[in-house]
Amino acid sequence: MKQTGIFEGRAEVLYNYGRFGWTRNYGKTWHGGIDIVGLDSDKIRMPYYDGKKITGTVTRARIVTNRADKTWEWGWYVCVQLDAGQTPDTVNFLYFCHCAKLLVSVGQKISSGDALGIMGNTGNAAGGYEHCHFEVRATATGTGVDPTAYAGISNAVGVYGTAGDGQTEQISETPTGKTMQCLMIGPLDSAAAAKCDALADRLALASVGRYATLPGADAGKVKCVGAVSNGDAVSFYQLAEAEGWTKDNKYLARYVG
Repeated sequence: MKQTGIFEGRAEVLYNYGRFGWTRNYGKTWHGGIDIVGLDSDKIRMPYYDGKKITGTVTRARIVTNRADKTWEWGWYVCVQLDAGQTPDTVNFLYFCHCAKLLVSVGQKISSGDALGIMGNTGNAAGGYEHCHFEVRATATGTGVDPTAYAGISNAVGVYGTAGDGQTEQISETPTGKTMQCLMIGPLDSAAAAKCDALADRLALASVGRYATLPGADAGKVKCVGAVSNGDAVSFYQLAEAEGWTKDNKYLARYVG
């Protein structure tokens, strides 16, 4: 199988980089990486940079149990420091988090394609599903920056794989159904509908085409949200409950797939 990002075969993005997500601290915590699921293989591998082979050294291969250290949320994780001068951006450190098992040790030299760990949900992994939180940083203690060139896939929810010519492409915008949900909310009055719009904007759902107003007689009153992560779905459940809505008359939720 051809490697797609950090996995061989198909890979699915369930939660993208660059947003305040409801998987943490009621929407107040920045999601500094991409949550990726390997659909054909559970081995997390050293990625390429925009198709170019890269090398580095493992500087961390551990789990942190002291909750005063925020990296405890990553569970078992691997940090790779890139060898100098390979890429034109500011990235120097790659993080592969929530592993079920590590396959490398500190000090080990690695290159693109090498297996680093087994996908898992250790630490404070969101959603209760196996995935890899993949994050890149300029400094070891800095914040996550855009990992797209290293992820080998777009920074957008969807399933990615290989085309007939061997080039990686997005093969589906439809999630597998493991952890994604669609919600239908409404009918709503104008004030409640405006709250839905504001929340969708806050979660950047509208900008990625995952939030829409249904047409017809209920235009502006019935909202369709999907497919979204469990974390974003929970935010809409909380909104529904705060408004006194119930699943019988104001909102419906279903798993996709």
